[in-house]
Amino acid sequence: MIKTLSGLYNEILVATATHNVFSVQVIISLCYLLALCLSIFRALNDKELLSDFLSIAVVVSKYMLTTLLMEKALIFLAESKRGDLAQNVYLALCGFGVLSVIILYRLHVRFSYKYGELFFTVVRLTLALSVINFIIWVKFVVLDIQEGFAVLHYLYSFTVLYISCVLGVVMLFPKILNTKLGDVLSLRLPRGAL
Repeated sequence: MIKTLSGLYNEILVATATHNVFSVQVIISLCYLLALCLSIFRALNDKELLSDFLSIAVVVSKYMLTTLLMEKALIFLAESKRGDLAQNVYLALCGFGVLSVIILYRLHVRFSYKYGELFFTVVRLTLALSVINFIIWVKFVVLDIQEGFAVLHYLYSFTVLYISCVLGVVMLFPKILNTKLGDVLSLRLPRGAL
């Protein structure tokens, strides 16, 4: 079973200079763009909270910028063969995540006095993604462990893919956050659990 999961990981999620398949990331990007278009449409018809619209706009912008950053890192890696320098992209991804949370908060302070459930979900998941990017950066750059702890790579890939998919679902259907499924998807403790 581990070999099967490892094979799927290497086939679908590993980014290499010669990896030219229609990837899961493209599907997630299209889902994010659809969520933004639906959010604009709902906002024009006064059926969308300003908080939800701001949250979706920031997530989509961050995702597109980080996708371009990763594309540049892959091009740099293919041309220069300097993987040690390209690994600093994880620190940049961590910084983008924290910066997007700060921007999202500042936009809410400036334009929206109501914080929707999507805002808190976006903040929670984006910060979790930033932490996992920072952990991978520390492993690769600070500790200089390139091959060891393979389970960390699988955990990283699963976490990134899970958070990206969950953000896509909750941005397409923000009302799902008011259900128990929304609690499970967004890694939120059920109300009254503590």
